[in-house]
Amino acid sequence: MLNRWTGKQVLKLFGCFAAFFLLVLLTQLPGYMSPLYWAICPLLSAFFAAGPITCVMDMKRGFGSAGVLPLLWFILYRCIGEMGMPLMWIWVIAVIVIAEIVHKLMGYGTLKSIRVCAPLASLATFGMLIPLYLQKSTFLARASAEMDPAYVAGLDKYGTPWMFVLVLALAVGLAVLSERLTEKILKIKE
Repeated sequence: MLNRWTGKQVLKLFGCFAAFFLLVLLTQLPGYMSPLYWAICPLLSAFFAAGPITCVMDMKRGFGSAGVLPLLWFILYRCIGEMGMPLMWIWVIAVIVIAEIVHKLMGYGTLKSIRVCAPLASLATFGMLIPLYLQKSTFLARASAEMDPAYVAGLDKYGTPWMFVLVLALAVGLAVLSERLTEKILKIKE
């Protein structure tokens, strides 16, 4: 990733980032209609994030390719005033670092590395809701300042450890499916 980029690669990176950002945003926007949807929207976010990550990892196989899109997304979200809780930052940065370490250990040039690290890196988008499951009282207190009490009560109902495990497992499964579909569409080879 640190070697010279062509203009076409830079344009492809920005296109992948635009797709990543818009698709993740579009999965989150309907969240305000239903507490259940908000609690499970990381499933769709992971699914739609894995495709652009897979594309970038194939385009530039090397350091940074697994984490560049989630990192840019995180920076942009911070700039627009989202991701206000430190646990959100910790989750996103930890996922990016772990994805990059695994990518290095498995080998930058291997398809197996892309198959593991693209779904892993897509879990960075889960950072928006991680406090619902791991710091529920703080998350709900902040939510009650801007949301209807009935909606916050719904979030309280769905913000359980079991729901966290279920959503995380399903998000991984959908991200793997998305990576494989992208792999087929782009005809990615070893």
